[in-house]
Amino acid sequence: METREVALSALMVFSAIMLTYKWLSLYDRVDLGVIFFAFLLTLALGGLFISIELRMRKVMEEFENTKRVIAVNADDLEVRFEGILDSKLSLVEERLESIERRMYR
Repeated sequence: METREVALSALMVFSAIMLTYKWLSLYDRVDLGVIFFAFLLTLALGGLFISIELRMRKVMEEFENTKRVIAVNADDLEVRFEGILDSKLSLVEERLESIERRMYR
């Protein structure tokens, strides 16, 4: 969690408190309960935004790790298939050579 995120959340909470206070003071009905609940609402909203961002970072890290594992496994799989293919191709080539030798005799 960066300092910028915390500062923006604090600014959001402060602006909600001031907006609620100014709005209620227009009608001479300043209610501290309403101001407190506006504070809680914006604080919870800021916490939700920060939580979502942290979760997105975690998912991106997991995605990068998965990509890395797939790349390593693909390279390993390619090497294994190449070895199997080479052994089978050499066997086929030997059989073709023996058939060609029989045909020319």
